[in-house]
Amino acid sequence: MRISPTPPPADSHGHALAARRRAVFTGRVAELRLLRELMLSERRACFVVWLHGMGGFGKSSLLHRFADEAAAHGRAVRTVDMRVTDATPEAFLAALAAQGPPEEAQLLLIDSGEALGGLEQWLRDEFLPRTPSQLLVVVGSRRPPAAEWRADAQWWQALRRVELRDLDTAEATRLLRKRDVPEAAVPGILRAAHGVPLALALFADARGAEPEAAAWESAGPEAAGSEAAGPEAAEPPGAAWELADSPDLVRELLHLLLRETPTAARAGALHVLALARATTEDLLRHALEVPPDRAGELCGWLRGQSFVRSTADGLVPHELVREALLADLRWRDPSAYERLFVRLHTHLTEQAAGRTGSRWAYGAGLAHLGRSGRVALPAVDWRGTDRLRSRAARAEDLPEVLAAIGREHGAAARALARQWWDRQPAAFVVTEDGRRGITGVLVAPCLGPAAAGPPDDPVARAALAHTAGRWPLRRTERLLLARWSTGDAVATAGALTTLWATTPGLAVSWTCAAPDRPGLAALLDLYGQQRVAPGGTAGGPAGGEEPYGEGPLSFVQDWRGLPFDRWAAALRARLLADEPVPGPAPADAAAEAAMPWPEFADAVKHAYRSLQDARELAGSALLDTRLVTPDADAAALRRVLTETVVHLRSQPEQRQLGTILEITYLSGPRSQQAAASRAGLSFSTYRRRLSTALTTAAEVLRERERYGPVPR
Repeated sequence: MRISPTPPPADSHGHALAARRRAVFTGRVAELRLLRELMLSERRACFVVWLHGMGGFGKSSLLHRFADEAAAHGRAVRTVDMRVTDATPEAFLAALAAQGPPEEAQLLLIDSGEALGGLEQWLRDEFLPRTPSQLLVVVGSRRPPAAEWRADAQWWQALRRVELRDLDTAEATRLLRKRDVPEAAVPGILRAAHGVPLALALFADARGAEPEAAAWESAGPEAAGSEAAGPEAAEPPGAAWELADSPDLVRELLHLLLRETPTAARAGALHVLALARATTEDLLRHALEVPPDRAGELCGWLRGQSFVRSTADGLVPHELVREALLADLRWRDPSAYERLFVRLHTHLTEQAAGRTGSRWAYGAGLAHLGRSGRVALPAVDWRGTDRLRSRAARAEDLPEVLAAIGREHGAAARALARQWWDRQPAAFVVTEDGRRGITGVLVAPCLGPAAAGPPDDPVARAALAHTAGRWPLRRTERLLLARWSTGDAVATAGALTTLWATTPGLAVSWTCAAPDRPGLAALLDLYGQQRVAPGGTAGGPAGGEEPYGEGPLSFVQDWRGLPFDRWAAALRARLLADEPVPGPAPADAAAEAAMPWPEFADAVKHAYRSLQDARELAGSALLDTRLVTPDADAAALRRVLTETVVHLRSQPEQRQLGTILEITYLSGPRSQQAAASRAGLSFSTYRRRLSTALTTAAEVLRERERYGPVPR
């Protein structure tokens, strides 16, 4: 940017262009007010204003607009654009002198301040202290001022740092209307541009040049209506038009935002930044397969980019840059995208399952990778989810936690949640937004087979009964009951993923999703969680007074047959396929059709008692289970029962039980008194151990029925 020392003639193109620039300028009201007050003040302590923000935020436009206003007030304006000025004192002073006597200047505008480099120190220490007292200096830069400004006491009041942010919806809408964008196209462009003025201008221009302009408009009224319905009901960015639909526009946008052509290594780092929820040196090292020193160098370079902000979990890019980088990579090199996705997902899976100190961040990272596919887009809004962090709830959080549950699930749920807190405070997880504090809650207690100590919760009873009737929990196994959740669906999914990976002894998870939270239900469907078939009050509300269909949806997963790493691999393949999820189905048909546990255990007992009678064994109900092939006979079932005894005898802690079964049923017919004598036990002890042995054998056979012939 360069402003002539003399204004253009009133009838010139330059005058007309300046007038048009003033007419279309939108937003930045607070910033202009501050600059105006400083310009007009006769006694000002602050004489340097440093405007900073990522590329495309309109810093140059703001400087232009303020220069016009200053000129209208009769101020002498000088400008130095560091894009066309060498970063040396000589070049800087020459650029000033070319516009007239420097001592007459009342306003100095420095554009592209990120290119100052070492000249920034010269400005601070030598040039600015010697400038006339009437001079106001405004710097526009992609980067904030160096720390030395803030460390030097003489600049604490003399320098004002102002960060430019995205335009809000009202400002962005006014900008598009001034660009003559039809109302029907406005919502789609607003969503795609994320409040970045440069993107708004480019998309508005592209919309006018597109032959298929109707595609931009198809989401207009619907998008506006869905926004009013709340974040989860909102139509996702790009439902009718996406950046990926316009690769040339993406290339142009990235060129203007990055203002450089990165090396291959830096391009790889940018792609990790775009795909991951938050990027760290460790993540770069694993994703790019580079040594630690190289990962540190790349992380440092990313940290210096104007569109990257540092968070507690790592580096996060601006939403627009994230989407543009991903669209560009998937269009240019789909194979590279797939390789990077696999490495990231695999690494996060391993870290989450490793139960490290950052377990919540790893679970959130896995959930975030779900945004790369289109399968959950109709119901899930991913915007701003990288700002959210989960953690275990603390005692001081309780009032806010209970209030959130009460607002979303009712007074009965709030009262019941308080009872759960008294018994399992560790079951409470909160989600925080750095700007707004606690924004979401997840209540997920663990239940054992005996369910000792939980409150009188009908959903907990239903979950335990459902599990006990099909795949009973062993003594050390646990059922994770995600009873209530509030707030963002993606944050809830991340917290659930963490719990699925790290809960000791997790056998089954049971997750409730309120009907008015389609985003969470869509993610649970994407994750392969099975919807529990309607019946009773299994998914009912806290009081159990409403039928299943009017209460929360319930999703179940048996993790004994699909450990976390295998589940994650299946999800990874599903995301890479990027195909719609089949319509939600009731829980595993095989599971629903399986013989209820009491009948199964009784059939095992009868089968062992019939082991020496092939005709009686041929009538066993176990021949209709998956323990044997459909055409199997009594001999095949006998082999399975015998293998189970051998397995029990091979386990040190179960050897005596296996021996009792072998003595009683495999070594020929004999009375129980004789079997007790051979086992060296009193008759009453023998009877108790035999009952335990048959129950244990039934548990092993139940696992074999579901998971295959290799004992777990």
